[in-house]
Amino acid sequence: MANEPVTTNERNESGYEVPARGESLSEQVYRQLCAAVLSGSFAPEERISIRRLAEELHVSATPAREGVLRLISEGVLQATDRNAIIVPSRTVEEIEEIFVIRRGLEGTLAETAASRLTAADLEYLAETQAAFLKAKKAQDFKSVLKHNSEFHFRIYRSAGLPVHLKIVEGLWLRIGPTLRYMYPILNGGEDHGHHDDILESARVRDSEQLKAAIISDLSTSEIALHMYIRQTAAEARRRKARLTA
Repeated sequence: MANEPVTTNERNESGYEVPARGESLSEQVYRQLCAAVLSGSFAPEERISIRRLAEELHVSATPAREGVLRLISEGVLQATDRNAIIVPSRTVEEIEEIFVIRRGLEGTLAETAASRLTAADLEYLAETQAAFLKAKKAQDFKSVLKHNSEFHFRIYRSAGLPVHLKIVEGLWLRIGPTLRYMYPILNGGEDHGHHDDILESARVRDSEQLKAAIISDLSTSEIALHMYIRQTAAEARRRKARLTA
């Protein structure tokens, strides 16, 4: 993902992006899986079947396995003691650590990118934000996550800091499955509107303001994820109480 996934912007019947020609089959599968993770297509604790992935992506088991093994090596997926492949849940401690790192790195990427954003970048950001809001209103949270990542990474890629970018991409992939539960919580409250602040800061190319807007957006996301974890824990306790009553 250090380079933007090359796709046709179409999707097959299983919902995976259809890659353009020019990459190896293994790389195409990897990028399709990354896009699926970022859009919340996989849920925490979900078991991943290589055979089913191969069928849905219309490839043999070999490139599907290679893509999955690559995500395991990057900490995005996890192999259990019973040789099952799952999407790991993230603990409170992991989420806190990830967001501490993200605020530092993504703040720097935004600050550096501010003066480098072009008119085409600003137009893309505005169009992506419109699609983001439309999907959010329709409660199409997979599309919301997709547009959100596209919005942020258009800014980050403009910074010209490839090492920062690669680390940030890995962190987004680690937390992507959990993010699918963030927007239902945010939709239940007042819209934080940080993307509007990001857009305005980008338009005036104010580096400090853009950095602050990005960090505020990340902090709001972290709060929503903590709310989700607390809600999940409370529901688990209630289920346990009913079973033992």
